[in-house]
Amino acid sequence: MRKLIASLMLMSIGGLSCLAAFDYEIVKSSTAGQWSDGGPGNGVYGYSYYVKVTEGSGSLYLTDKINNLYSMSGNNELLSLNANMSGGNYGWVDKSTGISYGGDGSTIVTYSHQYPNNELVTQTGYKVGDFTAGDEVGFWLTVDDTTGASILDKSNPINSSNMNYRNAFVNTDALGNELFQLDYTNGGSVFFGITGVESTTPVGQPLPGVLATMLIGGGISLWGMRRRNKA
Repeated sequence: MRKLIASLMLMSIGGLSCLAAFDYEIVKSSTAGQWSDGGPGNGVYGYSYYVKVTEGSGSLYLTDKINNLYSMSGNNELLSLNANMSGGNYGWVDKSTGISYGGDGSTIVTYSHQYPNNELVTQTGYKVGDFTAGDEVGFWLTVDDTTGASILDKSNPINSSNMNYRNAFVNTDALGNELFQLDYTNGGSVFFGITGVESTTPVGQPLPGVLATMLIGGGISLWGMRRRNKA
């Protein structure tokens, strides 16, 4: 009897804590942007790109370009040095609606290492938002007090007149991370990586008390079975 109850408990807990993997792909346009896209002067040169979430749920982050593994002061292309990475000044664009949303400014450390006799080098990831399967999102930054995004043309207000060029998979940084680019007439080019972190919330997580009710209910049923077997 004790083995049967334990087995039911494990099956219940296991079934409630299954996690779906967070998978996504970065889609780069095969057609180069033209000056006339969206109307005269509304085009953005280069190639637009966005993330398509294919499975599960999780968070997307924009990460620093690391060009020097031995000196933090030698990393002069960090996001915080070239764009406004405070909450609400960067974020994501819904590809289907064209609506833009701000990131909350929260960060994670995606790399940290110090080689002997050298400076500690860290890479920071800036949270863009939380996404689930089916979402298709581009990214935007604020540079020189103007905004520009990885998708859409200048007929959308997220792409200011200062937005000039964009591209995906332009190179890799010193850590081997793929780099993405947004370029502004005033402010120059900003390079960054894109990384995802899987959600830790269980799929089908029960409401408070539900799991206990399930286990108690199972115990009562088994107790009833035992009583009947004795009769």
